[in-house]
Amino acid sequence: MRDYLLYCTYCSTYTLLHSYDKDNGAFLGEYSLLHNDYTRDSIVLNKFLLAHLGHTIRPIPSQTDDYRQIICNASHFLEDDIDKYVEESQQRAKFRERNRKSEREIGQVQLYLIEHLLTHELQTLSQARAATPAEGQVLLGKELGFKKALDLVRQVKNDKQFAQ
Repeated sequence: MRDYLLYCTYCSTYTLLHSYDKDNGAFLGEYSLLHNDYTRDSIVLNKFLLAHLGHTIRPIPSQTDDYRQIICNASHFLEDDIDKYVEESQQRAKFRERNRKSEREIGQVQLYLIEHLLTHELQTLSQARAATPAEGQVLLGKELGFKKALDLVRQVKNDKQFAQ
C-alpha cells in the first residue's frame, strides 16, 4: 500500500496521512512511536487544513523523490502533539468497545427477560380453561404461538454468534 503526505508549499510544513484504511474509510493518520499506533482519525488532518487555509497544499505519494525530500527538509505539523492525539484516539476506541460490550450485555439481559416473560405467560395460558370448544382452539393457538416464540428466543440465546 502507498503512504501519502500533505505538503503546504507556503509554510514548508507537512502532515502524514499514511495509507488509506478501506474498513473505516479514512487514512490511518499520524503515527506515534511512543504508542506504536496511528491516530486512526482525521483530527491532525483537520487542524492542518484549517491552519493552512488559502495556502497551496500538495498531496505527495510515498516512494517519490519529493516525498523523501519533504520528510527530510520540511517541518512536521504538530509533531510534538502527535503522541497526545494518538492517546486520545486510543481512549475513544476503548470507550467505543466498552459501549459496544455494554449494549451487548443489555441486549442479553433483555433476552433473558423476554424468555422469563414468555415462560410465565405460557404457564398462565396453560392453566386457563376454555368455556367452549372454539375458545379452546383459540387458547391452543395462543399456547402454540408462545411455545414457538419461546423456542426462537432459546435458539438465539444458544447461538454462538450471539454468545459473549
